[in-house]
Amino acid sequence: MTHRSAFFTRAATVAGLALVAIAAVLLWQHYTAPPVYQYVVGEALPATTDGPLASYLEAGVTVRRATVQSTQQATPLATLEIAETSAGPVLASWQARVDDPFLTLAVPPEDVTALSAVLKRHVPQGTPVFAWWDTSRQFRALAGVDVAFASHLGQPLFIPAHWRTDRANIEAIERSFWGGGDETAMAAERERFHRFARALVSPEAQGIADLRAAAGNRPMVLVLHLRDIIMLGQMFPEELGVAFQDFGASNDVHGMVRRVHAWLEEHKYSAYGVLQGNGQPVRAVALTDADSSRTLAARLLPFLGNEQHDVAGATLVYQTGGFSVFEIAPADNTAPAPHQTQS
Repeated sequence: MTHRSAFFTRAATVAGLALVAIAAVLLWQHYTAPPVYQYVVGEALPATTDGPLASYLEAGVTVRRATVQSTQQATPLATLEIAETSAGPVLASWQARVDDPFLTLAVPPEDVTALSAVLKRHVPQGTPVFAWWDTSRQFRALAGVDVAFASHLGQPLFIPAHWRTDRANIEAIERSFWGGGDETAMAAERERFHRFARALVSPEAQGIADLRAAAGNRPMVLVLHLRDIIMLGQMFPEELGVAFQDFGASNDVHGMVRRVHAWLEEHKYSAYGVLQGNGQPVRAVALTDADSSRTLAARLLPFLGNEQHDVAGATLVYQTGGFSVFEIAPADNTAPAPHQTQS
């Protein structure tokens, strides 16, 4: 009986060691598996570069070309330009080479540089500028304004369906390349940004109150781009229904309008806007239901077919490209803003 027990004990020990060895191999394979893609940074843009990215060079910022390269194919998945700043790499332009949106969805650089020049001239130092985190980083680099969100927060992340089981790996790739500060501070900033985004999908009165609270009941500048509505719809699909469709580039304006309206009629979308960067296809962005049309962001942005009366507490002071800029005064200050609306 004693020998038999010893045999089974040794067998169990061997089996246990084998399982541990197998687990160790699987764990090693998991952590040494190649990433699904990588960022490959190339040469710097020459000093003679013109166009919207020239603003970075004029500000003394180096801009480099880069690609997102699949580990399984030679064709780039995306091309981009990266501004090298003291706050780390800042995405200056992005062009997906696969189904869009891919990983992110950027604002056209010509919109950013045009508005940056205006913010630099007109926003007083100490006045917080609240905008999406990626455009905030560009405004800080180009205009030197005080932005509420200065870090690469990576929200939302558009992951292709066939990559979703690898989400943790993809998030690790993004963090490794774009960097960040202290994790505790980053977590706090992500939470503040989430509250800001939540205010934008709230009913307008509640949203304005929440924005005032986020600014410490001080005067603030709010910058929204039509692109932001797609980002908000990705983050809060229950609060904001958003649909968009690309219609290609065309010189036939009337034909393009007919195609857009046919798409809206087919899906019964009542409110919409149109995005188009230089050399990019026309993109129609629609609100899918009445509740979505009543959120703060939808009321502030120029959606055709939506209610057009002003939002109490927000004063439109400037528009360019897809951007709309608002001044939001503290709750106890109802005096009109000093600037005039321009476009």
